[in-house]
Amino acid sequence: MQGPTIDTHDRRPATIVDVAREAGVSFKTVSRVLNGEPNVREPTRARVMEAVRALGYRANPYARNLRATQSRLIAVYYSNPSRNYTSEIELGVLQRCNAEGFNAIFEKMTGGIDSLVSLRGEPDLAGVILVPPLTEDLALIRRLIEAGIAFVRLAPSEAVGEAGHVSMDDELAAQEITDYLIGLGHRRIGFIAGPGDHPQARLREAGFQTSLARHGLKPEPGLVAVGDFHFESGLRAAEEILSASDPPTAIFASNDDMAASVLAVAYRKGLRIPQDLSVAGFDDTPLASVVSPSLTTVYQPIREMAAQAAGRLFGKADPGAETAIVLPHRMVVRESTAPPKG
Repeated sequence: MQGPTIDTHDRRPATIVDVAREAGVSFKTVSRVLNGEPNVREPTRARVMEAVRALGYRANPYARNLRATQSRLIAVYYSNPSRNYTSEIELGVLQRCNAEGFNAIFEKMTGGIDSLVSLRGEPDLAGVILVPPLTEDLALIRRLIEAGIAFVRLAPSEAVGEAGHVSMDDELAAQEITDYLIGLGHRRIGFIAGPGDHPQARLREAGFQTSLARHGLKPEPGLVAVGDFHFESGLRAAEEILSASDPPTAIFASNDDMAASVLAVAYRKGLRIPQDLSVAGFDDTPLASVVSPSLTTVYQPIREMAAQAAGRLFGKADPGAETAIVLPHRMVVRESTAPPKG
């Protein structure tokens, strides 16, 4: 679907992000078209070039000169199954790279450690960004150090030596949204956890349990299920929780994809949101505001985290930045939560 039209009278120069939005394609597709790569369908190429003309897009001259002399490259490796999450990572990295004249590649980690460390021979490589759960792969981190490849970790559960990382306080955020549900009057709260090998998933579950304990409540086994951050896994988890003999009045899911799954299962079961069931998610990806009813969730500054990680790799970290950067979060209350009936 075509994105919103950009006001060409805006004094701000158009960026590759604006072109992608105007053409209704991904940022990588725009990059392929502008670089003259052959593997783009002609209708798509025409749509991108039409957007370029309409917006008056011009490549950053600094970026063009830099590429001509010492093109720099950032590699982003991920295995997170949530497309909404990884899209925000891509956007943050691309916006920062476009502003500074760097290039980026995004690869799903499927070939093991060797596929990443082979980048050691790439003369243009500025470094690597590791996206959760790869941030916890100690064998991978050791190989990067041995290969002399600079890297930044996104949202790790703990620090590793002097390696830089950018994160937010997932555990505290999970506490706060659970506190909010309890404050509304909910006492039977279901929880959909993320995969056990994912650092943020573990921290969010810990925050959920900490909040319950602080209010004298305990997580009930029948009301806790495990997903993998995919929408499909959320469907199974929501079905399991809502089939309990005494179902919950609220469900907190570890990400927005799985929270959206709860909405779908509740609809099938004839449950009204939020009258019969409150639902909360985590991340505040674009999905959270477009589903109906819109999701109460935790805003995680995914895009800014990715941009800061990129900045560290090409020596443009924000002034005064420490090795560990922790960015603020906030709770976003929307239509999916309310006090329980009665």
